[in-house]
Amino acid sequence: MLNHFESLITTVSAANFINVGNCQFCEFVSEHQATLTSTTQIDVPSSCSFKNGYTATAQSDLDSLKDCDAIDGDLYVTGDIGSAAIANVRAVYGDLVVFNATQLTSFTADSINTITGEFRLTGLTTLDTLSMGGLTSVGAINWVTLPTLTDTGLTSVTECNAILISDTQLASLDGINPTNVETYNVNNNQFLLKIKSDIESVSNSLTVAYNGHGADVAFDQLQWANNITFYSVSSVSMANLTSVNHSIGFFETKVEDLHFKTLTKVGGDLTMSNNDDLTSIDFDNLESIGGGFVVNNNSKLQSVDTFDDLKTVTGAVLLTGDLSNVSLPALKSVRGAFSLNSDGSADCSPFDELHDSGNIQGEYLCKAASAPSSSGKSGSSKSTSAKGGDKTSATESGSESKSSKGDGAAVYSIEYTSVFGAVAAVLFALF
Repeated sequence: MLNHFESLITTVSAANFINVGNCQFCEFVSEHQATLTSTTQIDVPSSCSFKNGYTATAQSDLDSLKDCDAIDGDLYVTGDIGSAAIANVRAVYGDLVVFNATQLTSFTADSINTITGEFRLTGLTTLDTLSMGGLTSVGAINWVTLPTLTDTGLTSVTECNAILISDTQLASLDGINPTNVETYNVNNNQFLLKIKSDIESVSNSLTVAYNGHGADVAFDQLQWANNITFYSVSSVSMANLTSVNHSIGFFETKVEDLHFKTLTKVGGDLTMSNNDDLTSIDFDNLESIGGGFVVNNNSKLQSVDTFDDLKTVTGAVLLTGDLSNVSLPALKSVRGAFSLNSDGSADCSPFDELHDSGNIQGEYLCKAASAPSSSGKSGSSKSTSAKGGDKTSATESGSESKSSKGDGAAVYSIEYTSVFGAVAAVLFALF
């Protein structure tokens, strides 16, 4: 039953990532217009104002804009154009979109310093040279399917609300240096081995996934974010992260250690799942988790004992693996279900006491291969109903136990503040 529980968590988490990385994200970006503090409005004559946008399919179309210091409206570059250059234009008050130009090898627009909307490059299968050295302010960067682009061509983009970079040949993200963003999503760039950013806040979501050889990731200036998700990374450094408004998760990584000594609050889920090289975690200043707390299928991890200040978990707790040391000394309240299922010698007695005192409100299961209890007796597994109803008798270490449902279906008081809490309620009801 617990294996099914774990697989559901992995499936749900993966689905959440897909929603971030596909066209739903593109639609979000395309609707986003930036408020850029460094933008100085340039007067736009009527000849450079395009209510319905301006489309260029040849260099001659772009040459027609040479007298425009700024363009009011969206600018599109597409078609069979082989190279493209925009001269003199300093600002685009709208989107700059280069798409489906499959013969385009070079794009240059070094005079442009501001794009208030989206800078989108998509489906440019032969683009290998990009030069946008003057760009400092842009509403959103949306680059997808650029299999021959090796350099960003940017020097100092310091303002940008949303970033999506996917399926490129970029070896670095040099020149992309915003301080605050709403969305940051870098995925499936096979030559990108290091991702380092000075971003200080992410108000929507931060996602890094499946880049080259499990990229080394450093966001050491990041202080808070709404959501953080890492898939298949080799290392993570976030030296100043103090709070995550919603959820933070680490999935299928090559990370050996996760040290978040400045993190004090996670408003949603904290998840570490399927990280085969993970041996050490440190969250000793974390005080509360507002959703689920999941540590599962981390084959080398033996200890969950650096949560000295963790007092409350609002959702479900799921801890599985070869865990010999599980210690949550400050834990006072778990509103959702609690499941510790260890192949190691974890001690269940502190959690038995927490449950018996009514401080674990959801369904309860604690099982370890063998462990001495606080009284010195051999350890046992215990499973009870959510409302403290009939208990099963204690069983020998490693044996199965099921909760009694009494005269009818048990009443479950799982808090549905997270996906893990909801899944826990369904699965525990099947016992």
